[in-house]
Amino acid sequence: MKAFNHEAYKDYDYKMTIISEEKFGSVFEYELKAKESLVIDEERWINMIVYLNEKPSAKLLIIQPISKGKYRITDYVARYFVSKGWNCLIVKRDKRYSKIREPSRLNLQLYEWVLDNRLILDFLYDKKPFEFSKVAMFGISKGAIKTSLILGDDKRVSAGVMVLGGGNLSEFLPESQERGVKKARLAYIEENGSGVEAFKLALEKSLSIDPLDMAKYVDGRKTLHVLAYFDTAVPYSYGKELYQAMPGAELYTILAGHYTAILYLPFILNRSEAFYQKKLSLGQ
Repeated sequence: MKAFNHEAYKDYDYKMTIISEEKFGSVFEYELKAKESLVIDEERWINMIVYLNEKPSAKLLIIQPISKGKYRITDYVARYFVSKGWNCLIVKRDKRYSKIREPSRLNLQLYEWVLDNRLILDFLYDKKPFEFSKVAMFGISKGAIKTSLILGDDKRVSAGVMVLGGGNLSEFLPESQERGVKKARLAYIEENGSGVEAFKLALEKSLSIDPLDMAKYVDGRKTLHVLAYFDTAVPYSYGKELYQAMPGAELYTILAGHYTAILYLPFILNRSEAFYQKKLSLGQ
């Protein structure tokens, strides 16, 4: 536990719990009190799982997870990168977001993601609760969308990998066959006595932030996109649109759907690690 600086937390509201001691180091969870609450009208805590490598100068990978389920995939990703000498931090989901139906509240949620990330990075860089050097980001599906927004907002993230992400939300959310999106879309339509076209118009009117809008602020050379050609949750064309909005970006297209893409995870992680090595000069 020598890498911890407990005094660094004193200016922040936080809670920390040690989860386990591992061969590579330690796993712990901490909660950081959010500074902003735009969509959830109550106190919020940002929950994070940190995999701390004993190597004091380890790079830090922030992992943005999929929209639901247990954290098996993100845990697998974290343990893979820890085995390569990284520290990893998983930003856990707030389950209350799953109840959002209205496009106007979705818009606030997108802004809240960005503000929360600023707070996390401020905390990590200013207070150094553990040692790390450069920061990279990895996101899958909803996490990839979140990553694209953050890359456009915060230059402290040196490289980003977006797996099964996409832009143009007002177009692809009405088309998406992802179960959670379909459920929210149908609930909105039922509650408002409208149809898919009305839902699309509401999104166009309400969304003032989108991955495509943020792409203009991203140096595409520091991004890698992994898309699934047969994806119906985040249709391939919208992932390609986001990739093309970031000139200089790298792209892998896999012959899979949104859920069968899991079969490519070892390949995705191998290529992602090679990408980070190149962009962050890990091999030097």
